[in-house]
Amino acid sequence: MKRPLVFVVCNALDDKTRLERGIVSDSPAASRKVLMLCQALREAGARPCILSLGRGRANGSFTYFPRIVRRVAGVPVVYAPFSHVRFFSQFLSLFFLIGALLRLSSNQKKAVIFYNRMSAYLPLLLTASATGYKRFLDLEDGEVAGQNSGRLKALLGRSITWLYDRLCPDGALLACSALEDMTRIRPVHCYYGSTSTKAFDVKSSSSPLSILMAGTLNTDTGADLLIETIRLLRQEPGDWVHKLQFEVTGKGEALDALQALAIENAPPNVTVHGRTTDAQYAEVLNRCRVGLALKPVGGPLADTTFPSKVIEFAEAGLLVLSTDISDVRKVLGSGALYLTRNDPKELAELLRNIVEQPEAMQARTLQGQQAVIARCAPQLAGEAVFGFIFGGRP
Repeated sequence: MKRPLVFVVCNALDDKTRLERGIVSDSPAASRKVLMLCQALREAGARPCILSLGRGRANGSFTYFPRIVRRVAGVPVVYAPFSHVRFFSQFLSLFFLIGALLRLSSNQKKAVIFYNRMSAYLPLLLTASATGYKRFLDLEDGEVAGQNSGRLKALLGRSITWLYDRLCPDGALLACSALEDMTRIRPVHCYYGSTSTKAFDVKSSSSPLSILMAGTLNTDTGADLLIETIRLLRQEPGDWVHKLQFEVTGKGEALDALQALAIENAPPNVTVHGRTTDAQYAEVLNRCRVGLALKPVGGPLADTTFPSKVIEFAEAGLLVLSTDISDVRKVLGSGALYLTRNDPKELAELLRNIVEQPEAMQARTLQGQQAVIARCAPQLAGEAVFGFIFGGRP
């Protein structure tokens, strides 16, 4: 009996493809979450395959990259062709993955998961509907109404939402529980992510204490709060400040301000790595003891998504310091530190507690690691999603 087939339609990218195609506008966290979902589904007995647009912002050059199939961490990934010629680039993304769905449409047990409501996926959504695939929406980000959104853009957004809600009748995977109010699709299943199959030790107390901020660096992800906190710490006379250092990876509009802090010769030290490869990021992660997730309390992303980095940090043995948003407390419980206000003074006080209470913080870190493994271990997470898609246990 053939294993059930699950396609995930998205824009995930591995480092090799990203660098070959000169793409700088990707989301490493999204790529990681999709890849680990597929690994978990494979553990549960499914046959996952990623259909990726393999695209980024076109730079206007005439370079062209043909369709390619790669195996990334054991998962087959089909990348659509990509051109840096504007408009032609979008055309390639719209139509050149349909063949993969058609070739395997004779499978009896088959499903497609669409990662967010993207207009570029609509031809694939219509094809999957016409060829009998079970269809699911993976809703990772809720729509945030912009003050300057035009009427036409708002109408287009509502139309796309309506299409997905109508053409994905089998269910929705949600990044957090609040997203249930942003779709009419039922049933729903909260999928926070999956851990890896590696075993990590909880980081031991050491000095200096390295704190990691990773991902998109802008106001909506808490980069401004971090900058204000570092400036406050540099005015703090206590010796404990000298025991801190910050490492920053990723990209975004706050990168220049963080680099300016890194140049200043004052404690706590700040090292800004910018966009890293997966291997480089793993090295940084391995030497850090605390992971920051600072999307503002009450901000536009507080209840419209889930900071998936907290799963990665906790699994890797880092103490998670997160704003008290979304379902973070539901997942980590007492295995994390929570910032209840977007206040640099409160964040500085939590950092001081980490320095001055090493044994208590190490115990809290272990609680967080155990909590994510208990909920997000690949076999458990994979079986839960498999059962949601196909019904029953694999």
